[in-house]
Amino acid sequence: MTGFPHPALVPLLAAGREDALRPLLVQLVVIMLAARVGAVIARWLRQPSVVGEISAGLLLGPSAFGAVAPELSALVFPRGAAAVGGLEAALTAFSQVGLILLLFLIGIEFDFSHIRRQGRLAAVVSVAGIVAPFSLGIGLAWLMAPRLGALGAATAIDIRSFALFMGTAMSITAIPILGRILIEMGLQHSPLGALVIAAAACDDAVGWTLLAAVSAIATGNFDPWTILGMALAAAALAAVLVLVLRPLLLPWLERCLGDAGTEDHDRATGLPLGVLSVLLSLLLLSALITSRIGIFAIFGAFLLGASLSGSPRVRTAVAAQFSDFVTVFFLPIFFTFTGLRTNVGSLASVEAVAWAVAVFAVAVIGKWGGCGLAARLGGLPPGEAACVGVLMNTRALMELIVVNVGMDLGVIPPAVYCMLVLMAIGTTLMATPAAVRFLAGTQYAGRLSERGFLRS
Repeated sequence: MTGFPHPALVPLLAAGREDALRPLLVQLVVIMLAARVGAVIARWLRQPSVVGEISAGLLLGPSAFGAVAPELSALVFPRGAAAVGGLEAALTAFSQVGLILLLFLIGIEFDFSHIRRQGRLAAVVSVAGIVAPFSLGIGLAWLMAPRLGALGAATAIDIRSFALFMGTAMSITAIPILGRILIEMGLQHSPLGALVIAAAACDDAVGWTLLAAVSAIATGNFDPWTILGMALAAAALAAVLVLVLRPLLLPWLERCLGDAGTEDHDRATGLPLGVLSVLLSLLLLSALITSRIGIFAIFGAFLLGASLSGSPRVRTAVAAQFSDFVTVFFLPIFFTFTGLRTNVGSLASVEAVAWAVAVFAVAVIGKWGGCGLAARLGGLPPGEAACVGVLMNTRALMELIVVNVGMDLGVIPPAVYCMLVLMAIGTTLMATPAAVRFLAGTQYAGRLSERGFLRS
């Protein structure tokens, strides 16, 4: 986000240049419609809507649309020098702003009470869900390292950064998608659901910390003083947000919601526009600070959201005013942006396909195996323990955010990027049907039958 607006956007935003605006409008129409169609198909297949939206974004890229209709694809989504009036830069900027808003929402909806309530078993499952995939990911990265040139790395990649990133990418669980799956299955308030959410919350907190550390290491070129400075600056920002801003801002937002409820009945569940503009300004400022620190704007957005997560009223109001538009407009743009960077053709060789299978296998064994084994040793019956493992294996949106950070950092080549994107989709697609299968003979079978997942 540094240097925004990008110089290439100036012609697009200049008055009288609607010839440059029209192609962007065409892109947005195509993206929105494709995402909605994908969401409908996913729900028909009993998958979360976001799976269809992610798939639609990937299909708009060179792997499908670009391969089937290359001329039409180049017309709708021109790349590089063919992009008109900063068109590519505009789509990139939209996707980055969307991520900032999304990470703020994820942070503010982060329920830390799950971590406190579940105690020892959640901690054991969470530790296994980090240690096992992180270790296996690092091991796989060291095996892949000598072959990165053959996998499309245009320049030399620092092996330590690559290994740490691969370990981090394997450790992520997509808690927003996991929450949707549990709600659709009717398990969000069950002991099993609470355990999974608590363990996933711990995993994601550790995972984002690891990603911030990897970002600092990669951008600091392993200069310990630079890395230490970045870490201290990020810690200082987190301390200011939690210890200074939160005690001032959260009660004020609560009072504003109360005023809105008595003076403006039409906006009883939302923040007044003036208050909303202040909150947005703080959000963008937090994102700008972490971007200047060097660990990406999305971390600042997440930190601000997490610092405000203690109030259910504020959480509900902010989600009501942000969530729908972010979901319908910004998220499909991000998925398409990811799709445009993903080319299955980069896996054309037998070796690349073999590495892709290895990436998927390591991801599943590390997360599903590690968490499932920990849950079983913690006393859960076999079916429920296996269900915990497969649900914790859900990557989806969070993994896509992580791999895009890795791509921007330059620590993974295009072929590995493609492997991780496909892994994110595959682990998400398998979550619901596998969970239903494992719970078929358990105490939760009746609830699944009521929701139409099991036949009586």
